[in-house]
Amino acid sequence: MELPQIGKNCQLEGCNSLDFLPVACPLCHHTFCGDHRLPLDHKCSQWTHVNKELIQCSDCQHLIQAPENEKLSPEQALKLHKKSKCQLYLYPPNNTIKKIDRQCTVKGCRDIDPRIGPVHCNGCDQDFCLKHRHPASHVCQSLDTDEQRKIDRKLAAQEKVAKTFAPQPAKKNKIIKSVPVKSKNGGIVELMKIKSQAKGSASVPAASRIYIYVQGPKESKVESQSMYFDKKTSVGKALDLIAGICKVNNKNNAVPPSDPERLELYKCPDMDILSKSDSLEKALKNLDTVLLERQGLVSMEELNEEK
Repeated sequence: MELPQIGKNCQLEGCNSLDFLPVACPLCHHTFCGDHRLPLDHKCSQWTHVNKELIQCSDCQHLIQAPENEKLSPEQALKLHKKSKCQLYLYPPNNTIKKIDRQCTVKGCRDIDPRIGPVHCNGCDQDFCLKHRHPASHVCQSLDTDEQRKIDRKLAAQEKVAKTFAPQPAKKNKIIKSVPVKSKNGGIVELMKIKSQAKGSASVPAASRIYIYVQGPKESKVESQSMYFDKKTSVGKALDLIAGICKVNNKNNAVPPSDPERLELYKCPDMDILSKSDSLEKALKNLDTVLLERQGLVSMEELNEEK
């Protein structure tokens, strides 16, 4: 704490409030808060035993007693007391403020408040006045330690972040390949193979099916597989079906056409974007290869590699 020795709890039963400038009653010697500092406010047990000619100074909160040999009224004694800067006619006479032997450690400073006392700095283990209590005010040696500690923590954090988020080796661009048709008979053998492996809805009649190879986007675990669709299905609907199979987030209905997050179907190897309004039988033929990818991830480098 900054001021651990300052403040006391009011000793009046039922109050007990913490006051940072408590007042000690000169009669009963108990400590009270500002609201209960007067003898009558805390029903002082010693009040009936003292001269009723006592009066309290509103500046220093001490009781004042006019000396008998000077024949002064309480009001006159109070006036002279204030004129003496609250030094004369204190009651009891020995109830003066103790002088603080300790001085502020800052050279040339003697501003320690006698009521509050010095403030101890845990950083350098020295005592200071209220004005110089902050480490920065007295150029505390702990500031250098704290600064070095901050630097060490920062370096440790940077090292931990560097280990946790180490840069991954750059991945090579996805190689987009179309399945070549090698046979001279128009790919009948390849078509037979794809028919035996392709996945699709069993509700599509065999005569209405178009068989194609589909490559999933980079974010999908689906690399490449053969599929069949109804040839009358539009490219846009096929795109939605493929996105569902590849388990990718399809936001085409919510993003503008120019948004890089928009999904497109590309015909390989030329990488032409298929029109979503065309039917599959108009845009493709059996054994064609399509790529589902976000348009912001299809770079010219990939296009050049394919061409």
